[in-house]
Order: sequence, then C-alpha cells, then structure tokens
Amino acid sequence: MATTKVLLSPEHPGLGRLDPSPPGTLELTSELLQKNHEKYHMYFRDVAGHNHIPHSLLTVLAMGGGRKELNRAYDDGYVIQRPLAPADREVVKKLGDAERFKEHMYTLTEYSNFLAFFEQEIDAKGWKAVLNKYCFSRTPFADTMLSQLYEGLYHPIIHLGFGVEFDQPSLVAEGLAHAASHDSSQIEPFFLETEKLAKSSSVKPKPLVGLYAEIRANQKIREAAWLKDGPLRGQGVLKRAHDELVQIAAQFQVKPEDLERGTAEMISCGALTSAAQKAGKTRKIDFFYLHIVTCSIFFSALNQQDWLKIEDKVRLLEWKGRLDLVWYAANGAAEMKSENVLGYEPSLSKGWDWRAIYKESNEIHDDGHVVKFMRALKHGEDVVEPHVKQEGAASFPVHGDMWLKIAQICYDSTATIERDPPGQLSKKWVWGAGFEPPWFQIPDLKSAV
Repeated sequence: MATTKVLLSPEHPGLGRLDPSPPGTLELTSELLQKNHEKYHMYFRDVAGHNHIPHSLLTVLAMGGGRKELNRAYDDGYVIQRPLAPADREVVKKLGDAERFKEHMYTLTEYSNFLAFFEQEIDAKGWKAVLNKYCFSRTPFADTMLSQLYEGLYHPIIHLGFGVEFDQPSLVAEGLAHAASHDSSQIEPFFLETEKLAKSSSVKPKPLVGLYAEIRANQKIREAAWLKDGPLRGQGVLKRAHDELVQIAAQFQVKPEDLERGTAEMISCGALTSAAQKAGKTRKIDFFYLHIVTCSIFFSALNQQDWLKIEDKVRLLEWKGRLDLVWYAANGAAEMKSENVLGYEPSLSKGWDWRAIYKESNEIHDDGHVVKFMRALKHGEDVVEPHVKQEGAASFPVHGDMWLKIAQICYDSTATIERDPPGQLSKKWVWGAGFEPPWFQIPDLKSAV
C-alpha cells in the first residue's frame, strides 16, 4: 500500500526551520522512519510509554541536522521499543463498522489492528478525507476519536501533527491508530461539557493568560492536584475539581476571524509554564508542562490546511487551550513569574543565538523532548511576535527575548545529562513544578556550577 511508504519531500520542510537540510538527509530520514513504521510498536510499555522515534527524527531534520545527528536520534530511541505485532486480519475487516470499532478501542494491544485498518482507509480515500470522516464529521463517534487525539499528554495529536506537517500518510495512520488504541482518561466529557457551556452564552470569553491565573487562584483546583497520581494526574484533577475546571476552561473562546491570534495566545501562554520555577533552585523545565509547548506547533500546521474547515480549526484550538489549563492545574498550578526567565543568566549557552541552540541541541542524547521543545519555542517566537507588535504584550506573556532565554534554560539544564537510566524518571526535567517533593533533588542556586 502507498500509505505504508515513507517519502519526505522538500516541499514540506517543517516549521521553525532556519537553514536547508544537508544533502541526503531527506532520504536518510525517510529510510529511518520506514524502518520504525515496519518494525516498532507505538507503545514501548503499557503506561506512559510512547514511541518518539518519528518525533525526534523529523524535528532534528527540521532543525538542520545532518546524518550523524539523525542516526543519533534513531539510535537513542530504538533500543527500548517493542516489536510491532502482526495485525489480525479478521479483526481489521470488522473495524469498518463503528460499533465493532468502538469495541476494540482503548486497548494498547489493538494498535496493530487499527494501524492496518487506517492504512487501508487512507489508501482508498486519502488521508485528508479519512481525517475529516473520523475526527471532524461532528458525529458522536468522530467526537470520541477527536478527543482521543488529546489523550496521553497530547501524544496522539503530536504524532498526527507530524504526519500533517510533513504530508506523510504513514504517520497519519499511526497517529489515528494511536488515538483509537490509547486508554481513556475520560477527557471527552470535559471537552463536550466545556463546549456546551461556552456556546450557551452564559460565560463570557476571557484572555487565556487570565484563565491560567484563575486556575492558580482557585483553592479547590490546587488541592485537587495530587503528585501521587503520577502520569494520570490529569485524570485525577478532572475528577476532584471537574465543575471548577469546566467553568474556567469554557471561557477560552475563539472567533473564526481571530484564529491566528488565538493560536498565538495559546502558544505564548503555554510557553509561560516554562517559567514555573522554584525560588532558590537551579532552573529546570517541567516534563509535563513542556508537552503543552511541544504540542503547540502543530496547531499552526493544522491552520495551514485548506481542506480543514475553519470551524474545525477553531474547535481544535479551543480544545487545546482548555486542556492546557487542565494540565496546568494537574501539575500543581505552579507559580509562573516572568522574571524567572528574564533574569536568567545562561551558562553553557551564554552568547548563543538560535542557530547555535539548534546545532547543539541536535547532538544531545535524548528521545526527542529537548529538540521538540526548542523548535516549538522558535516557532512560537515567529508566530507570536507580530501579534505583540500590533496589540501589546498583555495577552502574550512570553515575548521578545524570553523565547531564546527559555531555550537556554532548557539547554543548560539538559545538555550535561548524557543518558537516562532505563525505567527511571529522566533527570533532565523536574517532574511536577507545582509540588514540593520533585524539587528536593534539584540543586540549590548557590551550589549550582
């Protein structure tokens, strides 16, 4: 099937790009993506274990990486992956029926079956038509699939976003299969309830940055965030402060004519979570908050799609901004002070510009989180700054030099940590910026070198 063939094109170079790719890198990236598509499962473990190989490869490519950096990205990812199990053809035949499809959803071991099914669908109808049918047709089934894209700390929509950005049917099929097979944390009721409330005209829209402040100021929401929930903390806070989160999140509303501005607002406010630091501690980026940032770039890619209706683009954006607020709450609603960024004095990255950040980040041993964060920040700068110049900075809390400063914080705090121990939390990040215990292991500022 043509869908299973990976073939990158210079016509889709990727967002946030500064320089052309070196000769031969499109071909190498296609080869490595093909290998991942044929050999590896989407989940390398049952809980919070997503395959990041395509994310890492395509980001390194967009950031100008060469053959060495691309091979580094692949080698850092493949060693932990599970082999892709063969699809059950009898099951795949039945997935065309919506009721049978739903019977197999939310089960990680069904990934291979969903992948084979969506490959067939895309081969027959094209990936754009398939996305419109399964995610944007406004049926209850499509709403379920759309909400599933946001599951797992945004991972399915990140994966799908790469497929859209680089025009790769194989990645779109993987992203849809990812969404269908991912376990549910019940965010669909939250999305639909906030949407209904927003359309009722009983709550007025407010700037997103103010809604972040409301989340932090709400005592019930803060107390609903439990560190012991681990990777399921989003589900936990939705259970314990559901009504309060719905009421606040429904106030993020975007008019179709304000799509680009709303996207910039979401990107800038999401990046502000990078300023969630702890007084007296060396600067670290929070692992959960960084996904708010790394996911944001793909909403620009989706906005560029002429086959996607404006009302669906608006819906995608509103759901993203509303879920960002949930994840901000779930991680303790950490205090975010812009001076944590503005006053930062770079160490390893002192004097660097974006090209230096890109080059050096591409060489860090990592599973793709560092480079994704860097590219999303540079893209954020490109998208947000024109709006800041037009309307002032009130709704765009991250602006100006802050984009590069946040990137420097990320580089300086991750570059010297070469490899993470298998099965352990990465030392590159702080794992819960709004809670006290995760900061215990972070060095004090006075002892930092």
